[in-house]
Amino acid sequence: AFARVLEVLEPSPHRVPAPCPVFGICGGCSFQHMDYPAQIAMKRDVLIESLYGVPGVPDIVRQSITADSPFWFRNKMVFAFGMTAPGNDSSPVAAGASRWPDPHHHALAGAATEPILGLHRKGQWHSVVPASDCMLQSKESNEIIRRTLAFVKERGIAVFNDERNDGYLRHLVVREGKHTGERMIHLHAVQQHPAFEELPKVLDDLCTTFLASYHRNVPEAAPADQTFVLKGSGQISDKLNDFTFEIGPSTFFQTNTIQAEKLFGVVKAWAAETKPKNAVDLYAGTGPIGMFLSRVADKVVCIESHPSSVEMARRNIERNALKNIEVICVEAEKAGPDVFPKPTDLIVVDPPRPGLHKKAMELLLSVKAPNLIYVSCNPATLARDLKLLAEGGYAIEAIQPVDMFPHTFHIEAVAKLRRESVNHETHGIHEK
Repeated sequence: AFARVLEVLEPSPHRVPAPCPVFGICGGCSFQHMDYPAQIAMKRDVLIESLYGVPGVPDIVRQSITADSPFWFRNKMVFAFGMTAPGNDSSPVAAGASRWPDPHHHALAGAATEPILGLHRKGQWHSVVPASDCMLQSKESNEIIRRTLAFVKERGIAVFNDERNDGYLRHLVVREGKHTGERMIHLHAVQQHPAFEELPKVLDDLCTTFLASYHRNVPEAAPADQTFVLKGSGQISDKLNDFTFEIGPSTFFQTNTIQAEKLFGVVKAWAAETKPKNAVDLYAGTGPIGMFLSRVADKVVCIESHPSSVEMARRNIERNALKNIEVICVEAEKAGPDVFPKPTDLIVVDPPRPGLHKKAMELLLSVKAPNLIYVSCNPATLARDLKLLAEGGYAIEAIQPVDMFPHTFHIEAVAKLRRESVNHETHGIHEK
């Protein structure tokens, strides 16, 4: 259910003026009208409520690790091209939209229109609002939006319309290395246009590498053979603490670089307390957690199912000259206990939003590692999995919330677990 505020009778003491000019219209931020300390307190309360029934909650939920700044933190943004009537951008239509967002604006379909580049309207995926003043990524990113939009208008490049099956433009993806200052700009269009070759020169100092993909799918589904590098190497790099990472057009990388360093720092500190000889990074992605573990464990085994992520993880490991990490390409749901080193002293899991698959949970419980760290982006599935782990013999010692996405409802949390009544033996770990 959705509701619209008609009138605020008595404002909360935590209500503040939202600095974004399209707050409440854009779907990107929900809580800019709430001061940041209040956001943090609310999210922690939501996490505790979600974990109701997990042994020891709320006593084991620590105070949240906050962002140094709730603005300018994102290292990746996806902007949509749309159309709007000149002088009236109240309901611009996104590229590929098969209808106008509401009947009142249907008449505009035959009127003179001009391109717009921005973010999706709250609750209306087919509508776009301007993003040249967005406060989530960087001021340089806003300048990229302004220059690109001016270029598109000047060259008369049409936005894709799937009803007429014509036009070109769909999305623009901007990725930034927050520590390196490098930027990747990735244009997504239905088909090639001669003017696209000129756009990297227009963006000039703001653009380290420029890519163009031609396809009719969503941005992340662009086949590799339809992606062309028009400037630079097609990749950028960034740092997490003292590690350097390659970032390609489809590489997963934590969206908030600074907070990711803090989150992985928690994992590393908790891992160090266990003094592991053998550690496993399950759902390893491109390897950041495994690389952090390499500083405190004698050997690290990373398990990841996507071949492209495995390849990138191996390159990142080589780039950072790490000799004690092995990467195995296998699904967590299909992996057997043989892929785990013996004994396994520590397992770190960082599953997607649905949490641990039933078979992955069975695998974890069968390995019986004495220490487990669970990184979660979904309190609901975290609660479900922690209950199962508790039933399987694990005591939950601490839960650390980390605010990765200010102004949104998203909550990241790290849980530390220890298996009760375990005994290390020569050939493995067995219950007493």
